[in-house]
Amino acid sequence: MEFLSKTTVLKSGGTCTIRRPEASDAERLLRYQKESSGETPYLVAGPEDIGWTVEEQAARIVRWNDSPSRLRLIAEVDGGLAGAAVLYPVGAQERLRHRCCVDITLYQRFCGKGIGTLLLRELLSAAKAAGYEQAELEVVSTNAPAVALYRKLGFETVGTLPQAMKYKDGTYASFLLMVRRLA
Repeated sequence: MEFLSKTTVLKSGGTCTIRRPEASDAERLLRYQKESSGETPYLVAGPEDIGWTVEEQAARIVRWNDSPSRLRLIAEVDGGLAGAAVLYPVGAQERLRHRCCVDITLYQRFCGKGIGTLLLRELLSAAKAAGYEQAELEVVSTNAPAVALYRKLGFETVGTLPQAMKYKDGTYASFLLMVRRLA
């Protein structure tokens, strides 16, 4: 899926560039995934789940960049990696091709600065341009800032998946299932 890099000046005065990662970003994207997944209990994958090699990550980046139905974006603030976002089809079946899933993550220090909004707006715009009619996501029900962001950008809660994640201490987190019409 095509995407042209975009640069925006944040309210804080910093510069945020949103672009597709390249194979040369593999090492720092792996580091980001491991570090950001350890900062919050709201992500499905923990640091222990990030086991790709740099070469495998580079190959994944190339595959995503070559895909007409998938998009991976990164957000850089003043040259440093701040966050990442993905858009991918719900399924390959003809009856599901109108739906896509979206997902964004940020380093905690970049939350609340408008970067998540920028990333998600770009994903939704790209999804619509690619012909998707509906964007979907799952979010931990207690992640109030994320839920507020998704609602602000037009997502509606359509259900709850109880005990969707189980933590090492035996407690659970539920997911809200959220949808936004694009067409």
